[in-house]
Amino acid sequence: MRLHEAETGKVIKSVQPPRNDVAQRIHWDIPNYAGKKGYLEVVDRNNGHSYAWVAVGRFSPEVVPMPAVIPSQIDLRQKSAAELAAQLKIEKLEQPLEDLFLDESANELSRAAAVKALMALNPAKHASEVGKMLANPAEPEKLREECAKTLGETKLPDADAIIVAAIATAPQGLQSQLALTLASKTEGAEALLIAAETGKASRQLFQDKILRDRLAASKPKDYSQRIDVLTQGLPTANAERQKLIDERAAAFSANTASLGMGMQVFKKNCIVCHQLDREGATVGPQLDGVGNRGADRLIEDILDPSRNVDPAFRVTLFTTKDGDVESGLFRREEGEMVVYADTTGKEHSLPKAQIAERRQSQLSLMPDNFGQVIKPKDFNDLIAYLLSKGHKDEAKK
Repeated sequence: MRLHEAETGKVIKSVQPPRNDVAQRIHWDIPNYAGKKGYLEVVDRNNGHSYAWVAVGRFSPEVVPMPAVIPSQIDLRQKSAAELAAQLKIEKLEQPLEDLFLDESANELSRAAAVKALMALNPAKHASEVGKMLANPAEPEKLREECAKTLGETKLPDADAIIVAAIATAPQGLQSQLALTLASKTEGAEALLIAAETGKASRQLFQDKILRDRLAASKPKDYSQRIDVLTQGLPTANAERQKLIDERAAAFSANTASLGMGMQVFKKNCIVCHQLDREGATVGPQLDGVGNRGADRLIEDILDPSRNVDPAFRVTLFTTKDGDVESGLFRREEGEMVVYADTTGKEHSLPKAQIAERRQSQLSLMPDNFGQVIKPKDFNDLIAYLLSKGHKDEAKK
């Protein structure tokens, strides 16, 4: 058990848990840190084939509220149950899944899993309520994004129209995700282009390199010429991106940054694909020694990931014989299946027999919207944290 100072990540106090099941009281007297923020880290170091558990509670003073049941466990069970219901087509769970989907107090990941299950069990019945959720600005953006993806995967005739209608009132980040969902099949891509041509969707959406790549794979009629017309007169996307990079670089200050908070930003946004200090996944490049790149290059790599992308980490686009587009980082072939990873690091399989076209993009798998997703203060903390991860021997050189 370690108590860290939030600003620096420094370990203030630490203690080994007892090697039995009897709770043990620990008292820490830290007057020098009164009024400062900190966080408690609990680590299970059992690397064997057995199991170990640690638990904390009864804080005094009650600086950390401890519910009777750990919410994350409930969330995981609900999410897993919803996924099983979808895979096994358990129709008798349709009403409980609908209740979970509509429960505003439930975790958004559990609700998102319920959406997918409902649309797998009875898409015609639930398309309308999923569309209402998508259009509701009071709902979490991630949940609305999942609603759009689920609708886009169906063959319902009104699905594209529902997503197009939501674009008009969606914030910028969600608009981009809705556009990508529509562009993943020819009919949706055509609906998106028409919406922009009639003023119902922003023309700036088509400056996004990932969206243009997706449209090139789905091939709506005359898409290239239509995009040129839509983007005529707009500031170039590269100029806007460079402006953001310059602003973040000018604002960066290691003196005001918190390494502890930067680590938390990294774990929230990056660890799902990148490994650092032996933690995280290996979908993207391994990041040990990343601090030696310097602040300017790190800022550039995060805000414009496709500028210097290694060919090994470029997106592959698969156009199926049905006209749908799947994209991700190609991992391997397994018999008659192609395996690729999406931006969350999750692997998917696609039958080779369903693939009409396969081509490698010039773009990185890494999302290019971190300029909007990561707020300036958090971004400053993240850069400082990454800079602290240089190889010491190289740093001296």
